Amino acid sequence: MKEKDAMKMSELSLRTGVPVSTIRYYIREGLLPQPIRTGKTRAYYLQDHLKGIELIKKKQSQGNKSLLDIRREVKSIIARRKLSDQTFVPPTHREKILSSATELFSRKGFAETSIDDITSHANISKETFYMHFRNKEELFMDCADIVFHDMYNDVWQQLRDEKDISARNKKRAKAFFASYPRWITMMNLVRSLSVGSPAFREKFKNLLSQMINPIIHEQEMLRRDKRFQRNLDSTMSGYFSMGMAEYGAALIEKGICTEEEVSDYINRIAEKGL
Repeated sequence: MKEKDAMKMSELSLRTGVPVSTIRYYIREGLLPQPIRTGKTRAYYLQDHLKGIELIKKKQSQGNKSLLDIRREVKSIIARRKLSDQTFVPPTHREKILSSATELFSRKGFAETSIDDITSHANISKETFYMHFRNKEELFMDCADIVFHDMYNDVWQQLRDEKDISARNKKRAKAFFASYPRWITMMNLVRSLSVGSPAFREKFKNLLSQMINPIIHEQEMLRRDKRFQRNLDSTMSGYFSMGMAEYGAALIEKGICTEEEVSDYINRIAEKGL
């Protein structure tokens, strides 16, 4: 893989006109290959991703095609080969900033973390910082995206491959519980910053939707399969399930319940109601 062939997520989004959250959704759903990762916060995208997105856009423009149909067509056109194991060592300043900032925001909070703190921790100059980020707010939003995306990064393929909805929910819950301590710290920061700030409020809504929309989708599937014993609203049930997962994770962290107990309880409520 050559450096000139690779793109960061922001460049891929700019070149295709597709939002970052949508590209990540395509990757989770198996419509695009996984990026090449050269570090915990470092991912690069190739021409395969660019061509794949253009193909998805073309198929969507034809109308009346489900994501399942598009996935099948994309797979038949773009060979799902394993991306090259040969990696280059790209400039790491942005990744160092993100890693340092995520750690500092989580430990000290947003207001208490200054750009001086971040540049000192990352061992870079302020000039280098402003080459990559306009301000602390923009940096924080990128850090939030990373924390939320990394929650399921190691299990997306398992979730896609699992056909049984209850089993898939348990795997998703297990990944959420494992990521909860880091997630809740960032979530509470975004939640508090959303008060009085339209930009942070929009970010909070976006992050919440990324968490809850897959749950709503599966609740709807359960309802269509008549595995709900009551005529529950899928959207409302999805939000309630997310709330139960969050507080269930807190119970697990305190040692009051086990992961299995919380997961089973949430599934029972989702399928049978209270």
